[in-house]
Amino acid sequence: MTGWTAVEEELARWSAEGRRCRMWLRDDDAVAASPELERLLRRCAGADVPLGLAVIPADAASSLADALAGQAHAFPLVHGWAHADHAGPAGKKCEFGPQRPGAVRQAEAARGLDRLRALFGGRLLPLFVPPWNRMAPDMPELLAGAGYRAVSAFGAPPSGGGGIAWINTHLDLIDWRGSRSAVPLEDLLAALARELRQRREGPRDGTEPIGLLTHHRVHDAAIWDLLDRLLDRLAGHPALDWPPVSALMPGE
Repeated sequence: MTGWTAVEEELARWSAEGRRCRMWLRDDDAVAASPELERLLRRCAGADVPLGLAVIPADAASSLADALAGQAHAFPLVHGWAHADHAGPAGKKCEFGPQRPGAVRQAEAARGLDRLRALFGGRLLPLFVPPWNRMAPDMPELLAGAGYRAVSAFGAPPSGGGGIAWINTHLDLIDWRGSRSAVPLEDLLAALARELRQRREGPRDGTEPIGLLTHHRVHDAAIWDLLDRLLDRLAGHPALDWPPVSALMPGE
């Protein structure tokens, strides 16, 4: 059985049950307008797929706001503060880990929210994307106190959520530990079929959206091709729903 066959069979089961699985796309490390960003925006708009764009506040340029003007399908999110590693040489990279006092981390997260609100106004969603998809266990509570309503990391959300909503990604298109190019298509499709099955059968919350993760600034031809293949088959599929990222936020 090919990867696409497994995915299509799983989607057929969703349709037979009269259900639709929600999906979304998050792209990280945005800082400025570029040909790569334009390509991503154009591709998402053409596929009618909303985009959550995680922006690094400390490096965000006014050209990024100009690039998103009129792009109703693109939603800026807060990607930490400076994407700086504070874990030290012995730890996994982390900007908002336990190495720094909670008050310092909370103030920095609040600063990022304020900086991007000044740049994007009401378009900015109060959704925090921790660099490297990791942060200290006390951060959810600190983020809620700083004005955030949701967090997006990678994988299954933690039990209980820590007092804040989680809107995670689950399928990374880049093989970071190997080639740093596209992950093998069959591996990605097997993971997608598994995510779909877990939500349909019950081990995972059936309303939890499945998130794709990209990084437009480092895409090579193979990664762009992989994204195109996925959107060609998944965008507009009757068993899938791609809501605006704002609609995934709590209270929306």
